[in-house]
Amino acid sequence: MASKSSLRPHRLRAFVNGRDQALATTAGAGTRARHLIDPTNNTPHSFYESTTPIEIRDALQVSSDAQRKWKLEAPAIRSRILRQAADIILQNEEHLSNLETLDTGRPIRETQFDVHDGAECLYYYSGVANTLGGSSYEMPGGSLAYTIREPLGVTVGIGAWNYPLQSALWKSAPALAFGNSIVFKPSEFTPSTALWLGQCYKEAGLPDGLFNVILGAKDVGAELVQSDLVSKVSFTGSAESGRKVYEMAASGMKKVTMELGGKSPLIIFSDSDLDNAVSGAMLANWYSSGQVCSNGTRVFVHDSIADDFVDRLVKRTKKLRIGDPTNVTTDIGPMCHREQYQKVLDYVRLGQEEGATLLYGGKEVDKSKLPDTLRDGLFLTPAIFTECNDNMRIVKEEVFGMLMTILTFSDEEEVIARANKTRFGLGAGVFTSDIQRGHRVVSRLEAGCTWINTYNVAPVQLPWGGMKGSGIGRENGEGAIESWTQLKSVYCEMNDVETDYVQ
Repeated sequence: MASKSSLRPHRLRAFVNGRDQALATTAGAGTRARHLIDPTNNTPHSFYESTTPIEIRDALQVSSDAQRKWKLEAPAIRSRILRQAADIILQNEEHLSNLETLDTGRPIRETQFDVHDGAECLYYYSGVANTLGGSSYEMPGGSLAYTIREPLGVTVGIGAWNYPLQSALWKSAPALAFGNSIVFKPSEFTPSTALWLGQCYKEAGLPDGLFNVILGAKDVGAELVQSDLVSKVSFTGSAESGRKVYEMAASGMKKVTMELGGKSPLIIFSDSDLDNAVSGAMLANWYSSGQVCSNGTRVFVHDSIADDFVDRLVKRTKKLRIGDPTNVTTDIGPMCHREQYQKVLDYVRLGQEEGATLLYGGKEVDKSKLPDTLRDGLFLTPAIFTECNDNMRIVKEEVFGMLMTILTFSDEEEVIARANKTRFGLGAGVFTSDIQRGHRVVSRLEAGCTWINTYNVAPVQLPWGGMKGSGIGRENGEGAIESWTQLKSVYCEMNDVETDYVQ
């Protein structure tokens, strides 16, 4: 197990067949070297070398060999290992949350929550592993028909940079619980916690080769997806990248789960508890510096309460503490990496050019208000836009940063139609004191994950995924059973075989 004190590793190595993969170079200056940047100060904190095609093929072969044995293990054995891994994660909460914050820049309060959420995922699937089964049917003459749930084999997980630990666990826990092996590629920006998870699984007793972590960018992911050894691909990322992965997987008839982007609506009716509605809108836009695929960035507010809502929103947003993400009092840390930081600033400028009113924020944090150690960090203030319309690019396109667009409405039918007028369909939320209205509206919203009087709550028991351009398939809950297993039908004849053919 990695030391709790090694919060800033110098060199990272891929984790294959139960051990760190040896590197061809020792200085870290080779052509495949990539440095990881601490977003609080924009300086490197570690480096790794991308996994080569030969190393990828070796990892997949190791994974295939290990899976043939793993699928024969009793579910109780798999369950015990997952429970032990969950225990180890909780025992290392401080170290793991610090690693996650170092890579992503997300406040430590958030990453501490992710550690507990990840352990809960493992506990949940350790229980489901023992209950997995098929169905049986009575046939004529006493014959028997039944179904069996079987593992898929070698699977691939490709994780997102904003929630690296969550991505690794949401994919690996059900994959392993149901008898698969998995080769996981974390984002090239945030691989540290996935590598730690490899060591965690090993300490928990997982046989070597069942959870492998390889490192690199899109070319490494493509090599994995196109392998003939792979039976399923689970991808989390942008809609554009997801389509490319889907096309590659389809050429090999591989099963896929695609958890992609969104431009989700959050509808606030006139009878809402306004303080709760403002809290929901802040969680749906400022959490993780806005770097959340399901964020409710199209905030539809009934015109009778719009002024009051905006006034309360701005007052509370101004009070947010922006700064060192390792400080437990910090509300907002830096953006994860410079490309996303610049993208948000570009969209803020675009929104103003389109005629929307930048009511608050959308700027680089005043460096003079930051400690010297943070003045080169990627810190932005949350942007609140009013006077928006449905045709603006800041309203239609996923920004993946703290950019809230506020739109007003007057009629329930009107707002449902406008909310659904998007190519995305990941999340949607409704705030209202009329619970009948809440259920009625979410039933008509075209989204895979919906909320009434809250936002972005994602317990592992509930399936997670989108409609339309936001994805295919589901992670978590019982939906993962379908995603990570396949059904086999068996008919057992108990009588002589009847035939019209002459004997």
